[in-house]
Amino acid sequence: MARPSRETLLALGLLLLLITVTVLAALAESREQADLPDLATFSSQPEGARALRLWLEEEGYDIREPESSTFEIPPATDLALVLEPDPPGIAEEEWAILDEWVEDGGTLVFLGEGFGTAFSASHYELEIDYDRPEGEITFAAPWLGSPPFSAGAVRPRASLSGSRDDYVTLLAGGEKPLLVAFPRGEGLVVFGTLTYPLSNAGLKVGANPALALNIASLAGEGGAIWFDEWHHGVRGSTEAGGGLGQWLRRTPAGRALLYSAAVLFVALVLSGRRFGRPVPLSRPGRRRAPLEHIVAVANLSRRAGHRQAVLRQYHGQLKRELGRRYRLNPTLPDDEYVAELARFRPDLDTAALARLLGRLQTADVSEGEMVTLAQQAAAWLHNGRR
Repeated sequence: MARPSRETLLALGLLLLLITVTVLAALAESREQADLPDLATFSSQPEGARALRLWLEEEGYDIREPESSTFEIPPATDLALVLEPDPPGIAEEEWAILDEWVEDGGTLVFLGEGFGTAFSASHYELEIDYDRPEGEITFAAPWLGSPPFSAGAVRPRASLSGSRDDYVTLLAGGEKPLLVAFPRGEGLVVFGTLTYPLSNAGLKVGANPALALNIASLAGEGGAIWFDEWHHGVRGSTEAGGGLGQWLRRTPAGRALLYSAAVLFVALVLSGRRFGRPVPLSRPGRRRAPLEHIVAVANLSRRAGHRQAVLRQYHGQLKRELGRRYRLNPTLPDDEYVAELARFRPDLDTAALARLLGRLQTADVSEGEMVTLAQQAAAWLHNGRR
């Protein structure tokens, strides 16, 4: 039996990696979704409200996104939906923003049955009664009739009570109000304990979609609707689903794209091949000292038969290097040059330097003498730079 090729093993490994990543991502997303707030528009859980948001968009409503990292209602909003806020509900400074917006003519729908709603109900002198309503669900006012619907599928688990007496009951369970409306300034507040009809699971049942459309119609045809996700933990546009990074992190499609990119990167790394035998990097060679360089050149020139030319070269180089610091002219006659250099260097062995310069201009030297003279010149250069 033939042994699988490297490409086959790589393909099988990548397939196994992709399956593993997909399963882990599904489990992680399932755990994350399970922890999302009820009636959050970014939750696909049965208690979430993602279906409501998407459906209202398809119906032509303008779903407004938060535009600030602080709590505020986007400009030109017609209807604000506060659905099951997290405890402890609405803070005082946030109530001031909501109240001012409603009093200027806005419509606020506040629905919930949890502790966040219970804490917030007192702002309107209302209370949440957690005794399950008994009796038939009835329309107490004709307002909820466009489009017409049957209230049998709302499944209330709490009702309203309190000292407020200026509201109009829209839906009731027996004798207990479930959904009420009352004016505030130039605007309107609708408050209730109905959560199931607007949830992902509830929108599939009975005439609950008609109830959702009745509530959305408060914005007017094609009106602007804002879902309050601030009290579901979302802070500003960077987390509201509008940014690319947030889309990649929060949506299944975005995560799938990230996982695919990761697998593709691994594939490119593992499938990389070189086009030949590895070539070791050249090591930087040790820089020669001046003495080594001069002696090496002298030996090379000796073998090439250029002794006189090399000696002249060292003669000029020696004068240039020794006098560089003092800006001496290297073309001066040797005796004048040595005298000028001695003015700057009182310890200079003038006799030895003059003798060497003279020998470097000798036409007839042996090969051994040339190497010796090169070594002496190198020694002078080495000592002269100190």
